[in-house]
Order: sequence, then C-alpha cells, then structure tokens
Amino acid sequence: MKNKQEDEKLIGLIVGGISNEFSKNIINGVAGAIQKNSGVRLAVLPGELMVKDFLGQGVLQHNAMFNSVYNLGSICKMDGLIIAMGSIGWLLDEEQTRSFLGQFDGIPTVLIASDYEDYTTVNYDNKMGISQAIDCLVGTYGFDRIGMIGGYDENVDAIRRKNIFIQCIEENGIKFTDDMYVASDMSENSEKAARELLRNNPGLQAVFCVNDATAAGLYNVLKSEGIRIGKDIMVFGFDNTHKASIMSPPLSSIGPDDMSLGQKSYELLMAKINREKVESAEVPTRLHGRESLEYEKYDYTQADLSKMDERIINRMFDDCFYRYASESAGRDSVNLRRLFYEIITRIFIGLRRRYIGVDEFDEIGNLIDILFSNGAMEYTDVWTFLRCVYKLQTGINKQQIGRENVFVNRLFLRMKDDALKSVSDMATKDRYDNLLFRGQLRRFIIKGMGYQGDKKKILREVMESINMLNVKNAAFYLFDKPVSKDDIEGFNYPDKILLKSVVKSGEVYIIPEEKQERMLSEIYLQREIRTYNIQFVTFPVFFENAFYGFLLCELTDELFDQGELISNIMGTMIRILRES
Repeated sequence: MKNKQEDEKLIGLIVGGISNEFSKNIINGVAGAIQKNSGVRLAVLPGELMVKDFLGQGVLQHNAMFNSVYNLGSICKMDGLIIAMGSIGWLLDEEQTRSFLGQFDGIPTVLIASDYEDYTTVNYDNKMGISQAIDCLVGTYGFDRIGMIGGYDENVDAIRRKNIFIQCIEENGIKFTDDMYVASDMSENSEKAARELLRNNPGLQAVFCVNDATAAGLYNVLKSEGIRIGKDIMVFGFDNTHKASIMSPPLSSIGPDDMSLGQKSYELLMAKINREKVESAEVPTRLHGRESLEYEKYDYTQADLSKMDERIINRMFDDCFYRYASESAGRDSVNLRRLFYEIITRIFIGLRRRYIGVDEFDEIGNLIDILFSNGAMEYTDVWTFLRCVYKLQTGINKQQIGRENVFVNRLFLRMKDDALKSVSDMATKDRYDNLLFRGQLRRFIIKGMGYQGDKKKILREVMESINMLNVKNAAFYLFDKPVSKDDIEGFNYPDKILLKSVVKSGEVYIIPEEKQERMLSEIYLQREIRTYNIQFVTFPVFFENAFYGFLLCELTDELFDQGELISNIMGTMIRILRES
C-alpha cells in the first residue's frame, strides 16, 4: 500500500560514491537545503566512478554491480533528480554519458558540474575564486612563480580551471609556459605530478591544486623535502571540503561564497518540478584563506565596530560559520545565526554604555555555551573561527580601553575555549564510534558464519542484527531470487521485492512472510520507513555477479564512511547463507 500524500515530493540524488569529499559536500548541500516539514524526501543513490579500462577489471566489475543503484532513479517514482556528473563518469565519452542520462528522460533533472547545454546545469563560477587567489598572490605577496597541478582532460572542471588559471596569471603580467602545469589523477595519489612540478620550476612560490585531494599529495612531497607550507611556498586547492580544514597546516581552498552546488541544484530542481522557468546557473566562489595561504575576505574597521548593525553582524557570522547557510535548514537545532547576533549585540551594547555587569556577563557566557553545545563548530573550522575572533577582539581593544574590555576579552576567551572543546569532543566521539563500530561489525560477521547450521535461521539472525551496523532507521529488501549482472544491465528486474526487516530507532522488526511482498517501484513509499527516513541513502547488496537487493538507511554522518563497507558485508553474508 502506498503512503504518499499528494503534496509530497521524492527527490533522487545520484552521486559517484558517498565517501569522497566532493560527494559529501553535494549531499550535505542538498540535504541542508530541504526545509523541515516541507514534504520533500531525499533518496541518495551513491554508485562508484564510471570509467573504462582505468582501475583494472576487478574494480570495474565491482563498480558495475554497485552502480545498479542508479537504476532506481528511473524504476522508482521519482519526482525529480539531481545528478552530480562531475563525480560519476568524467572518463566516459559523450555517447556513453548521454546513454546514461537517457534512462531518466521525462523526469525533471538538474546536472551538477556538466557542460551539456541542453540540460539544466549548476557549475561553480571557477573564475571568481581563482582570480581572487591569483590577485592575492601577485598583488599582495608579489609572487611571479606560480604553478598548477591539474587533472584529466576529460574532466569538465579540470579543463575550466586550467584555462582560467592561465588567463588569470597572464592578466597579472606573468607569461604561462607548459612547465608551469602538470596533470594528475585528481586524487591524493598526486605525488608524482607534484615532484615533476617542483623539478620543472626551481624557486616555485605558490601552487594551485585542481582540488583539495590533489593538494594532499603535494603536501606529502613538500613535507618530505623540508619545504614549509604557507611560509616557503603557498598552496591553495578547490572545493573547500572538510578535509581542507583538517590538513596540517590547514589548506586554503576555493569554495562557494554563500550558496553551495547542492543547495542551488535543489533550488532549481524544485522550480522545475513546479513548472517554473529555469535557467542553468553558476555558484559564486571565493578563496577561503587558511594557513597555507593567508587571506582575509573582510576586516572589521573602526567604522564597522562603532556601527555594528544587523548587516555587519550577519556578514561576520557568514564569514566565520561559512557552511551554515547551505547546510543548516534541514537540521533539528536552535537558530545559531540568531543566537550569535544576540551574543554580539549584547557585547557591543555593554561597550557603548561602558558597563557590563556581572549578571549580564554571566548571561552572555551562557549564550556562548549554548551556541557551541548546539554544533556551531560543525559549520566552520578551527583556524577560520579563531582568526575571526582574533580580528574582532583586536579591533575592539584598539578602539577603546576600559573595565568593560576585561569582561569582553574574557567572553572572547570563553568562545575560544568552547570552540576548542567542541572540536576535541567531536574528535573523541569519532574515535570512540569507530572503535565501537569495529566491535559491532565483528560480532555481526560472526553471526553469519554458521556454515553448518540452519541457513534460514541464521539469515533471520543476521537480519535481526542489522542494528549492530550503525543503522538506526533502515529497510532491508531482498529479491526472491538473485538478479544477474546481465539482467541489471538490461533493466530486467523483477516487479516485486521482499521487505525482510526494518530498523526503527535502533530496534529491529522482522516483517512476517505474508506481508513482505512489495513493488520494486515503490520501495521509497512504504509506510514502514516514511516516518523515520525523510532523508535516506540506498546501498546495493550483491556479491560478484549475483545481485540480492537493497539496504535503505537513514542518512547519517557515519554512513558516509561506513555505508559501502556495510553493504559489501551484507552481500557476502547473503552469498554464504544462500549459496553455500
């Protein structure tokens, strides 16, 4: 039985993998753009990179099976699709790509990182951020020896970024030569390209990396040669992923200014679904300065500090918590922007009247604690936050000195302490959760290793133990008989599939056999997961050429790194229990 209201929408998001930083940014952007109680449900469909003759036959075979999840975009009743082409098939030729996209004809669709003019597309405005970085290197630092580590000629963004890099340095009076550019595979395995760039350019002063992953490989080479990043040589990347902020030293990176690719693509898709006129768009970018290339977008002038109106405070918030605008809408939390505004406003009211009482000091301190206990640091990074606080605090102390400044400086110190504690707590929790997951995974595998026992009974025990795998809300579907690779490629799926079990708030419920049968096209509309999985991700369950079913899980942070492993283990377990 269907359980979908007329005003509900089911949106599919197709990405190339779920664990890479680019896909994470896209997913978080789309998920964060969906307002609570909007009636929009998100189904993330993460496959693997679609390439030919690139990583070996074994990897290609695995990826071909994993990519079967993409077929749900056309089989199921999707109201619209967002397809991150930049992470799916950038080594496929145009005929292969259009064949892939053709299966979704008739469904409102928005492409991310694509150059197909007959589709609605969302791309970065690459030039804004790159120009900003090159202008800073040449105009502020006086550099004239700048190189680039790029990517594949088949990758749309890699081509654009190379051409813009050449244009920007030549606009700044630097003649481009072929030695200033080296291609890479756009991954952390870019050390060979990095060594070649350094060898070809003695005295290199700065390097632009086509993405943040490439910068990680460059970092390894620079450190091995004793070159100090951010001092002896400047480095900046692209995409402004979470990885950039935790590299050592933190990596400066070009990323969205006030709206992410995911957020903009969702906005355009909803307009298309509502039959509004839609045009392709570019997302403005800027350089997010960190230690590898220090850059300040704003400074707080004395005029700003004396005025300190809502516009300036909001600009300050956006500069500091730069991910909040694009990732916060769908979350259960307090309004951090409003809370920050209250804190800063009360501090400056005290400064203007030249008095902050003990009670007022305590109340502002409590508001600061609330800000950080509600996840403020999830929307920024330590380096950026501390720099923002430093600029603000320094500006105030230059402007006036008095008893109230002592209280203000103590409040800023409280902000720093709360921020560092929050980051430390998140890291500790991540380590604890990883250790806990490893233990749970081991116990789950042991449950499925009853080779000599009753296979049907063991399968039931395995299904009863799915909650061990860090899935709090999920639905586990199996075909009555395995589907072959040839059937998958020909879209010859059975019309029906069996809902074997569901997980609700960590509790597993086995579905009675007489109630298991469902239509494959309606697996996202079942009443069992409607309440719990407003945003969920789908993993294929397979082993070699045998495809068994799907695991639908509530979208959580843990699944970004653990989801593919979980689905692979599930496939292995089913193979053992069904075919041994």
